[in-house]
Amino acid sequence: MIKNILIFMGLFLMLMLAQSIDNPLFVWHELFYQFEMFDLRGLLKGSIYLVSYLTAIVAMFIFLKLKSKKLFISFLLLLFIFVSIDFFVQLLGVHHGFSYAEYTLAMNETGNYKYLMAYSSSIVKALLYAFIFVLSLYFVRQKIMKNHLHSRWALFIFLPLALSYGACYRMDTFKLSSYPAMIKIPDIAVSYLQFAQPIKERILAKEVKSNSNEKFKNIVWIIDESITGSYLSVNGYEKKTTPYLEELSKKSNDFTNFGIANSISNCSGSSNLFLRIGLNPYHYEKEQISDLPTIFQYAKRAGYKTWLFDSQTREGHLQNHLSIYDKESIDNFKTLGSEVERPKRDKRFLDEMISLVNNVETEDKNFIVMVKYGAHFPYLLTYETNKVPFAPTLEHSYDAMSFENRDKQLNTYANSVYFNVDLYFKHMMRKIDLSKSIVFYTSDHGQNILEVKGVTRTHCNTGEIVKNEVSVPLFVFTQHAKTLFPKDKKGFYSHIQMFPTTLSLMGYNPTLVASYGKTLKESYAQSSDRKYILSSSQEAKVYK
Repeated sequence: MIKNILIFMGLFLMLMLAQSIDNPLFVWHELFYQFEMFDLRGLLKGSIYLVSYLTAIVAMFIFLKLKSKKLFISFLLLLFIFVSIDFFVQLLGVHHGFSYAEYTLAMNETGNYKYLMAYSSSIVKALLYAFIFVLSLYFVRQKIMKNHLHSRWALFIFLPLALSYGACYRMDTFKLSSYPAMIKIPDIAVSYLQFAQPIKERILAKEVKSNSNEKFKNIVWIIDESITGSYLSVNGYEKKTTPYLEELSKKSNDFTNFGIANSISNCSGSSNLFLRIGLNPYHYEKEQISDLPTIFQYAKRAGYKTWLFDSQTREGHLQNHLSIYDKESIDNFKTLGSEVERPKRDKRFLDEMISLVNNVETEDKNFIVMVKYGAHFPYLLTYETNKVPFAPTLEHSYDAMSFENRDKQLNTYANSVYFNVDLYFKHMMRKIDLSKSIVFYTSDHGQNILEVKGVTRTHCNTGEIVKNEVSVPLFVFTQHAKTLFPKDKKGFYSHIQMFPTTLSLMGYNPTLVASYGKTLKESYAQSSDRKYILSSSQEAKVYK
């Protein structure tokens, strides 16, 4: 028994080392990221990850004890292939190893396999590391393992495959790349076959040109997560969730608040995609979603250096339907590792953005998109608990979406809004130079906080959409913002107007700009205009 325990622990250490050569503690970081010991939902997530990971080690242990040497050798060969691939990706600088993004790239670049020879040294190292790994396993079987198991035990391998796949499919914080190579690579292949669509490269026609426009050296988009426009006190909410912005709105000409705006979707992935491609019903009817150029392509064509800061996703991961082709027009794509705590992720990139736009030593023009972690559910984990103006709050998120706790949930969310919107912009406005920069701010979607009996999902509802799911804030910060972008008090706005407004600022033809809808210098004042600002879930019932 003691020998088996020691072998099991040895396998665990081997997998930890193999999973990330540069960071053998990767698994522990991932485990702590999933566990929120003060939060019951985190306890459940962490337990699922731990159990599903341990079953992978059990599977390896069983294969080492298989009576059939042919079956064992076959397993070693497969393991050698999988681990070689994972080591190769790690040696290219992707510390978490092989992931869905790399699989997608491989499937789309099969015709360019010869280019791999440019990485011959990395390939040789990967093969060497993989050989040492499987040779160690062979040595353990031959020299240490004595009692062997019947071949039917080989079926156990399907359990960790199913557990890891199911966990990643059901929980958005789980990533298949967080599992050992022999588990994640088959699961990623299955996931690709199940869900992937052929990726097309978006083309911006060569004849599309931009006139030189130096009014704004820096154009910044800040896309928050799960911020409901109607829960901001600057928009009339009774709780003082945004006291700084209220004062700023009264005293500063550098801030325009367009009030409670409509979002194009009530789901993060589609909303971020549609914002990125400027989707509106006109383009939806005229072209396929996969054909529309991105705002990054337009920015590059106009001579801007492009940046994407995503503090929401995991390090190196793509999200919100961002493809490998889309990345070609992004000069700098930055993400954060799981060691950066949730409440600190947005500020980390905010400070980087401020340094960029305040840099007077370069003539570079910058177009910057920042995707925030924001008020992502559970709200309790999105702010520093020592800054709590609203009480009582939830103590954990396990029963957060129960109608009995709605008042506590509202206070918890209000604290998140105060921390992630009001304090965020207070920090920004104290440091940023807006003389040659303009900042647009919105959220991907709003939240349903138990506003309709029986509807407990916070967003992404389909048949029964609560109005606040498509309620978002919309701000502009720049020098003389109120003069440049006056708000029509009788009109209404949508965050899809950021796209044509940005094209206009970049110097594109007014006809092209108009094809994407109205800029923020106009409002949608007529009832006939409403079709341009409704959620993408057009057939869903929207509760008032």
